[in-house]
Amino acid sequence: MDLAHQHQLMLKILIGSAWVDRHLEPEEVTYLNSVLKRFHLEGDRDLQALLKTPVPPEQTERWLVAYLRDTPDSERLKLLAAIGNLLISDHVVSAVEHDLLDEFHDLMASLPAPRESSEFHHGPKLLEKIGQFFRRVMQIG
Repeated sequence: MDLAHQHQLMLKILIGSAWVDRHLEPEEVTYLNSVLKRFHLEGDRDLQALLKTPVPPEQTERWLVAYLRDTPDSERLKLLAAIGNLLISDHVVSAVEHDLLDEFHDLMASLPAPRESSEFHHGPKLLEKIGQFFRRVMQIG
């Protein structure tokens, strides 16, 4: 996965995570815009559109599958930290946001990092774990 695509995917997951409680606080939008600027993606129309329209959890799930499939542990941890920073940006962490962060951490810890070999694929096991994760989060919310 090329770096620009990885950054765009990470931002899609961040934006989707921000919508987990079904609304964006001004502080969350400010944080997301700062991350967009940091990665020089503030002019990306697709990402800007995601800030205006709620992202269905199923879409965030698909992005997460794509991201985790080819991302090493160090990058996974950066995403987890960014989600944590996003969720505390408004100084209020709702129960669903707290649970999202906990579940996301558990999910990442349970998945092996991708191997160098292109023959190794997480396939159905990855999809199953991520699907379980999002179903739990949505039951809580």
